[in-house]
Amino acid sequence: MLDRLFPRHPSIAPHLPRATLRAYDERNGAFARLRGERIAIYWPHGFGDWIHFGSIAPLLSPENAYAIFRIGDDFSALFTAARPVAALPSGIRAIGDGADLGARHLGLNWKRLRGERESVALPGALARAFAEFAPTALLYTDYPEPEGRLAYPYHTKARALAGALVSEERLARLNLARPLPQSLEFSVSPELQRRFDGALARYVAPGERIVLLATSGHTFPEKAWPAEDARRFVDLLRARDARVRVVAFDESGPSDPAWEDRARPLAFRAIAEGLDAPFADIFLALAARSHALVGVPTGPLHAVAARGGIPLVGLWFAHYPTWYDEPNPLALHLVGAGPIARGFHRRPASTTLPPSLEHRIEHLDTERIAPEAVLDALARLGAISGS
Repeated sequence: MLDRLFPRHPSIAPHLPRATLRAYDERNGAFARLRGERIAIYWPHGFGDWIHFGSIAPLLSPENAYAIFRIGDDFSALFTAARPVAALPSGIRAIGDGADLGARHLGLNWKRLRGERESVALPGALARAFAEFAPTALLYTDYPEPEGRLAYPYHTKARALAGALVSEERLARLNLARPLPQSLEFSVSPELQRRFDGALARYVAPGERIVLLATSGHTFPEKAWPAEDARRFVDLLRARDARVRVVAFDESGPSDPAWEDRARPLAFRAIAEGLDAPFADIFLALAARSHALVGVPTGPLHAVAARGGIPLVGLWFAHYPTWYDEPNPLALHLVGAGPIARGFHRRPASTTLPPSLEHRIEHLDTERIAPEAVLDALARLGAISGS
């Protein structure tokens, strides 16, 4: 019955190259005990989770070598210049799970991994990448979500996973009362930045200030900012400062003539179209030219929070800030009444932090977060004028 529920190698196309190596998940401490290995990390998760892994990477045992990958290289480009975890290219642009290539999740099921030798299917350029990196083990975790139930020092999603992937002896030597260091560089090549700046100049005039707007995520609709509130925010922001240009994620592309209206948000994909570069690199090129971010807890917010240097206003309708990111001095998080009514601010992850890890959080007494409150937060951060 177990084999029917959790097949080891579902839907593997017979023509795909294979590699056989020991495969681990995060459970039971087996991965944390590995030494002298070359470890391929399969990370089929969202952009925000790739950012989170940037803070897990420096904690891993330095006695192993690591390379991270997924099917689709849009996110793994973050680790091209990172240490100690490098990027392992799949040679595939579109993000996916491999089902359309004949092997969903490499033919593995994370629920069945116990450190035994597994046959791993390798679509795209992964066979060549594996041959060059020569991994001796593989990590594949579903990245469990503790939802605030773990106390400091494992209070964030990244820290909770690090607690399972890093040995107790190594963790005991680390100062976990300080923000975790990031291994990501958050920069792109000068050539891509130049090409991006050329594309940006088609839409953003000299002297305009870019405010990034991320109003929804892909996995949890309840965390979205209602569209009517976001539209009113953009109107109020432009009325206060006509030099502001809002760049929005998950908006219509250049086929929509609305991008020509400077009072309307410009779609991120309008700028990115034609650059022929991974999403992560284009996003980082945009961040280098941005002045503020307003967003719900999704990839762009997590990336800007980890990068630093950009004022950001977090909008929280379904989760709580201390569960996800290390504190950022330029961040102000507005929490709607929903998370407070569910007692999220009283969970261990929100109550056990030392002052060095406290976030700047404001609780609101309304379910919805008013655009006026967001404008006020941006003004207090110095991102826009105060009146």
